[in-house]
Parts: sequence; C-alpha cells; structure tokens
Amino acid sequence: MALQKSVNKFGQEFGSAYHRITNLDYYVNEYKMTQFVEQEPDADGNPVPPVEEEVLTVIKQANLTVRTYVSNEARSAQAEPIASKVYSFTPDWDSTDNVLTQGYAHLKTLEEFDGATDV
Repeated sequence: MALQKSVNKFGQEFGSAYHRITNLDYYVNEYKMTQFVEQEPDADGNPVPPVEEEVLTVIKQANLTVRTYVSNEARSAQAEPIASKVYSFTPDWDSTDNVLTQGYAHLKTLEEFDGATDV
C-alpha cells in the first residue's frame, strides 16, 4: 500500500510521486496526574473546597516515516527517495483497521496529501 500524488521537489514537478510509509512505531506514555474535583455545596448551601484526585493519564501515539520516491518504478528499482518526513497521529486503538491502514487514512487528511490516491 502507498499513496500517489504529484510533488514539487528540487524545482521540478514529479507527477507520479510515490509516498510509502516505511517505518511505523508507537509509544504509550502513562503517568499520574493530580486534578481538582469540584464538590457539591454542603447542606447549608456553602461552597466546599475541591478535592484532589489522582488520575492515570494514558497517551498513545503513532509515528510514521513516509519516504517519497519519484515513482513506484523508481522505488522498485531501489532508487533513493527524494524526501523523507515523520508524521504523528493518535490511532483509534479500538478500530478494526490496523494502525498502518489508519496511518494512510491520516496522511490523506493532511493538506499536502489532498487528492492522493491509493496504489
């Protein structure tokens, strides 16, 4: 799977540029965070100070390395990529789509891949 979309690089337009995710990694960062929880007023209607509560916060993020080749044929011939860039997104871990599929879907939401087609 990859994306095809023209790209302007080195002052030249590459109409069949081939964009492929070549590396996918993710990290899970878990940490405790203190938050203040507002309390209901007491029986007389007087305000009650908030209570501190520790909450486990979990951040799950994926990083994609996308390499861009002049064309699919250039990639197949093991030509060097003309560009490489890393993108990050938060996958839907409950989705039936795997993270790689979600990565390509995420790339197509970005302005630079607007109009890209699956190849």
